[in-house]
Order: sequence, then C-alpha cells, then structure tokens
Amino acid sequence: MAAKNGSSDEMAEIALEPIEDLKPDRNNPNKHTPRGKKMLKTSLKKFGAGRSILLDADNRVISGNATLEQAKSLGYKRVMVVDSDGDTLVAVRRKDLKLEGEDKKARELALFENRTQEVDLAWDKEVLATTDVELNDLFEPIELDNLLNEGKGRKRIDKIDLQPPPKMIWILLGVPFNRFDVIQAPLAKIEAEAEISVQQSRNAEDEPEVQQR
Repeated sequence: MAAKNGSSDEMAEIALEPIEDLKPDRNNPNKHTPRGKKMLKTSLKKFGAGRSILLDADNRVISGNATLEQAKSLGYKRVMVVDSDGDTLVAVRRKDLKLEGEDKKARELALFENRTQEVDLAWDKEVLATTDVELNDLFEPIELDNLLNEGKGRKRIDKIDLQPPPKMIWILLGVPFNRFDVIQAPLAKIEAEAEISVQQSRNAEDEPEVQQR
C-alpha cells in the first residue's frame, strides 16, 4: 500500500512484509552483549516495538540486527517497511504514547532506548580490522589502538624523567628556602622507585606467555 509523505505529489511506499524476509548483516561490527540483548527484549515485551530497523535495497539489515533478533524470539511475524532514498527522514509515531502528562510509559521507553544502545555495544575487532571503511573518521588513534591492538601499539615509556620542580612550587607549598635540601632526598627516592616500576612492567611484557596446561 502507499501513503502520503507530507505533500500531495510525494508518496511513501509502505508494505507489510514477513519478518523472515529481513536478513541480518553477516559482518555486523557489533557483537552485542548478553545484558544488552536482555534489556532490548525486556523493552520490546514491556513497551512494544519502538525503534525502527534500517535496511538496504536487498532487505539486509544495516542497523537494528539485535532488534530483529529479539523481535523474532518474541514471536513478531510482520514488519512494516517504508521505502526511502535517504532524502526524507522516516519517523515512527506511537499513537498510544505521550511524553507530556501523567503516563510515564513514553519517558520510560526513551530511557530504555538510550540505555540499551549504550549497554549493547561490543565491537567485533576482527570485523573492524578487515573493513574497508575509513575508521579514522570514527575513532581517535588511541581508541583504534585499544580496540585492535589492545593498546600494544602505543609508545612504551622507557624512563620517567622527573625533573626537580621549580623553587616557586616549594614556596607555594609552604616549604621555606632553607629547607629545600630536605625535599631532594624523598624526591630522588620516588624517582628511583618509579624507574624500577617501569622496568618491572617492561620485563613482564617481554616475557613469553606461559601456556597453561
């Protein structure tokens, strides 16, 4: 069936299709989390369908794989598909909900939607490592290093250089001029302990992993 899209000469194609016609993304970069899936299922059971699913031209899911999975598990049979070329926003209007008023269901759904998206994100580093998408547009270098290399690509600190702080610092801390010498010994001890700690960390990184039997 077709429905008007806000003007007399524009029509949005809307169709009810079997939910089985929707195909999950085989290379979904989000592995999702058990807690996130549980929250999403709870939301669908408690509030009904709220969020929409984004499809490509072949009915493969671009965004909303977890929603599709949980909807299927709850027995959803059909999905309303709205064709779009990306020039017009598609909004889902829930006629049974109102943010303003005594009914708190709409506000509760809003919190569920946002919190679930936050909890249900678990990047698949293998998918990220093999994608041809420019990830630098999405992640800072240190974020990518943490995701793909577990932080091993960062420059390792070989030595901590603790320079004696300016005398003005000691003055601001209330140390008299004639007591600067008292500060130097504890400072040297801290520097030595820091270097030992860094060296121990390096040795631990350089040791080959022992396979547990």
